Amino acid sequence: MRGIWWVLGGLFCGASYGGPLQVPEKRAFPVDPTVNPCEDLYGYACNKAVAAFELPEDRSYYIFSFKDSEERLLQKKISFLQNLAQEKKRSSRSEDLHKVYQACMDPKAGAKEERSFIEKSLKDLQSLKSRTAFLDYLGTKRRLGQESLVGLFKSADQDQPDRAGIAFYTGLLSLPEPGYYEKKDLVKDFAKLLSHFYQELGYENPKEAAKKALEFEQDFAKHYPLPHEQRDLYHQKTSISREDLVKNYPSFRFSEDLKNIPKKTVIRHIMPKTYAYAEKLLATTPLQVLKDVYLYHALASEMDDGYPTFFAKAFQFKHQYLGGPAKRPPRDERCAKYVMHAYEKELDAELWQKVFPQFPEKKIIALAEKVRGEILKGLKANQWLSPQGKKGAIAKITAAKLHLVAPTREKDWDFNPKVVLSESKKIQNELNLREALVQKMYRELKTPRNRNEWSMGPLTVNAYYSGSDNKYVMPVGILQYPFYDQSLPQHVNLGAVGMVVGHELGHAIDDKGSRYDAKGRLNPWLSKEDLAAFKMRGAQFVKQFDKIGHNGELTLGENIGDLVGLTFAYQAAFGSGQKTKAAQQEFFVQYARLWCGVYRDSYKELYLKTNPHALNIARVNEQVKHQKGFYEAFACKKGDALYLPEKERMVIW
Repeated sequence: MRGIWWVLGGLFCGASYGGPLQVPEKRAFPVDPTVNPCEDLYGYACNKAVAAFELPEDRSYYIFSFKDSEERLLQKKISFLQNLAQEKKRSSRSEDLHKVYQACMDPKAGAKEERSFIEKSLKDLQSLKSRTAFLDYLGTKRRLGQESLVGLFKSADQDQPDRAGIAFYTGLLSLPEPGYYEKKDLVKDFAKLLSHFYQELGYENPKEAAKKALEFEQDFAKHYPLPHEQRDLYHQKTSISREDLVKNYPSFRFSEDLKNIPKKTVIRHIMPKTYAYAEKLLATTPLQVLKDVYLYHALASEMDDGYPTFFAKAFQFKHQYLGGPAKRPPRDERCAKYVMHAYEKELDAELWQKVFPQFPEKKIIALAEKVRGEILKGLKANQWLSPQGKKGAIAKITAAKLHLVAPTREKDWDFNPKVVLSESKKIQNELNLREALVQKMYRELKTPRNRNEWSMGPLTVNAYYSGSDNKYVMPVGILQYPFYDQSLPQHVNLGAVGMVVGHELGHAIDDKGSRYDAKGRLNPWLSKEDLAAFKMRGAQFVKQFDKIGHNGELTLGENIGDLVGLTFAYQAAFGSGQKTKAAQQEFFVQYARLWCGVYRDSYKELYLKTNPHALNIARVNEQVKHQKGFYEAFACKKGDALYLPEKERMVIW
């Protein structure tokens, strides 16, 4: 139950509250003949499609390749959920989906439940007269899956990924990353939003409460790592003993949690300095300030139908500063997305085969294996890796599991546990599910970890690589035009979905993936000399993207993924056969089409600060500079904007 921030991940990370649009079954991407592709391939491929599109008010961004497919799927999901009300015999799974959707669709019941929930939360907090009682309360909330300022989550054991480990985090910030607390206008308006929140709760001096809560978060932000620093911390081998966990962080109240966690379970210790400062704040901050901070984190996201004035102010704040849309979509769309978030796998299980009947899975498998084969050829021919490094890289790519289209076993779906659900109590449904998910996590810590679980539903328009499992997952949802169209020539599909396959497999051997071996253990396989050479090559990418206004450290892994994906998809398309300039051009234009789209200015700012992916124009223009085939395709030459001397072109593998 967070305030105003959210996190997503995958081939493309983003967040938007938009509802469905009327999108074409196959959007046209006519090239712009007024643009020289050697000067701006993105403009050549995207200008006309972008010019013909107007970003709706209820969108933060719109990348056609992702959003068109998402919108088509969203329409089908809305229709399915609406029609459940008329079905006389619903399956057990459909009955759950129906109840969750209907509870969201009732604004009067929602308003009543919100006010009741918040009144009870205030009453509970008022009864806590000591710091000890308050911290115990937070621990209890954590074990119920509710907001607790310090949380737990399951992760793979870094040494034995067949076993589950546990990690913890401190959720004391409301804004996306520490730099936002230094923006004067934003901070001023955030203080006003906090003040209105406390006013809604009936505080006698809401401005003072807001001032203290903001100072608390500003203080903590100075001790919280930036996104690129977090990226490095999460891929380091760290742990803490049960005894030291309780001793070093008494305010976190982990003693009761540990009773549910097997003694053999490894506990990650990802951000020691940050945790230490969080402990200090929880132990020394005045009790009322801690309560005020907690209430905002626990309740702000639950204030909607029952608190329309506060919701409007929070919505406007997100729009102005955090890339949020200008307008809210209709309720049926919002509730469908709510179901998609809470019961993603269950909804997809009901629909995916109806949406994609008789999908040509064998063709996708063959295409993916073709790209994998080219990566292996490249590694075997590599000139700078040591024998040790080459052996490790080849072993990893060879062993990588490809999970394509949809899960094939029931247990790999990772469905929600069964809970009591109501057609009129949305918050209670959330609370029941959250508590059940915590219990599910505790149970799974006691059994071998299922490394074949999917973290996405099959109707997700995205893909991902898991280092701990050395597996690549590509749901059927992304296998729509322009990513994939079985009627197109293979070289065109390789420029799109082939690049995606190479990108995700590229994460197996990028700057962080190379720390994990073929079995998913945090066990670096590069020699010291390999690592030094790898860092030198990566530094070139960091410098290149820093120069255009990106954080090169933050985007390094994704940029390497794009380079590997594009390089070996090209080899799969043209490496062993005849090629024509027309076919080469089609390959690169199809790649560029994947990234055509638009952003709101405030969303673009947020994206640059927090997203490990480069902006879309950079994913096109900055990448093709390193592709020999691009120069051949368009006869690019010295003096063109996208020309790099051969000695400056990146070759990782």
